[in-house]
Amino acid sequence: MQHNLNENIKKYRKEMNLTQADLAEAFGITEGAVSKWESGNTVPDISILMDLADFFDISVDTLLGYSISSKSIDSITDRMKKFLDEGKYDEAISVAEKAAVRYPGNFKILYNCAYTYETVLPYKNEKEYCQRAIELYEAALRYLSQNDDPDINEFSIKMRIAYAKIWDDTDEALMDFEVLNYMGTSDVQIARILMKKGKTDEALDKYTKTMVRTLIQDLDLAAGMYIALISTDKNKAFCEASELMDWYMAIINATSNGKISYLTKLKTIVLVFKAMSLSCVKEYDLMRECIDEAYEIAKEFDKNPCNDFSGKIKFWHAAKDHNTSVYDEVGHSAVDGIGNLMDEMMHKPTPEKVIKKMEAAKKYWESIKEK
Repeated sequence: MQHNLNENIKKYRKEMNLTQADLAEAFGITEGAVSKWESGNTVPDISILMDLADFFDISVDTLLGYSISSKSIDSITDRMKKFLDEGKYDEAISVAEKAAVRYPGNFKILYNCAYTYETVLPYKNEKEYCQRAIELYEAALRYLSQNDDPDINEFSIKMRIAYAKIWDDTDEALMDFEVLNYMGTSDVQIARILMKKGKTDEALDKYTKTMVRTLIQDLDLAAGMYIALISTDKNKAFCEASELMDWYMAIINATSNGKISYLTKLKTIVLVFKAMSLSCVKEYDLMRECIDEAYEIAKEFDKNPCNDFSGKIKFWHAAKDHNTSVYDEVGHSAVDGIGNLMDEMMHKPTPEKVIKKMEAAKKYWESIKEK
C-alpha cells in the first residue's frame, strides 16, 4: 500500500495534456493550489478528491496510490457468489452493500455487486434493489478500463442494465433492448416484455422469428463443431460427429410440419455430413443408407424448391409480411448441393488423412446420382 497522491495528480494531469493552470481552471481554484498539491505541501479536501478521481476517470484508491489486494477483491466476490449459490440472498446483499461503499472505484467489485442485486430481484422484487443494480452497473461502466474479463464489455453491461429495468420500468427496458438488439440478440427479451404488456401477437411474431434464426444458428454450430471433431482424425470423434448430426436432425424433425421448406434441404445437408463421418469409421452400409435418403429428399425438394419457412414449419406465428428466405453456399439445387458439399468437405482445412477416409462416400455418390 503506497501513498503517492501528489505524484499521481501530476501524472494524470500530464496524461491529459493539461497545465497546472488548466487543471486549476477546471476546478475553479488557483494555480498555486494545484502546485501545492503536486509538491505535497497540501492535499485536496475529500470532496475535491472525489471530483479529481472522476475527472481523471480513475478510482479514488488509484488516485491516492492505494493498491488493493486482488486476493481481497476475489475473496469478497467469492463470498457474494457463495451466498447466492446457497440462496442466502440477504447475506449476499449485505456483503455487496459493504463492498460497494468500501471500494467505490473498483470495477470488479462494482460489477459483482450490481450482479448480486440483479440476481436477488426475482426473489425480493424490491424497487430499491432494481435501482441499486442499475446504479452500480452504470458506475462499473465508468471504470471499464480496469476490466480483464473478456466475457464482460460495454455491450454486455448495458444488456444487464436493461434486464434490471424489466423489474421497474418495462417501457424503458423495452427501449433499451431495442437499441441493443444487434442481429436479434435481444429478441427473446423483447418478446417477454411484449407479453408483460399484453401484446401477445407481437410477442409470438418475435418468438417465431427468433426460432427461425436459431434453426440456422444451430446448423452453423453443428457444422462447425462437426468439422472440428473430424479434423482430429480419431474414431471416437468421428462417432461423436455422427451423433451431432443426429441431434440436429432431431431438431429438424421436431420442427417440420411435413411441407417442403428450407428444412427439407437442411435434411440433405445433415445426412451428407453424417454419411461422411460414417465413411471415416468404415460403416459403409449406414453410409450408403444416409446418402440414399439424402438423394431421395433432395429430388423431392428440387421438384418444388422452397427456400423459406413461412407457414411451412410448426409453431409458426410470424406476421404475414415476414420474409424467411435463406440462401446457402451449396447451390440452388439440393441434388447438386450434395456433390458440392462433399467437394467442399474434402478440401482444407480437412486433413489429408481424413479426406482419404471420406472418399468411399464420394465414390458411392458418384455411382448413384443421375447423369
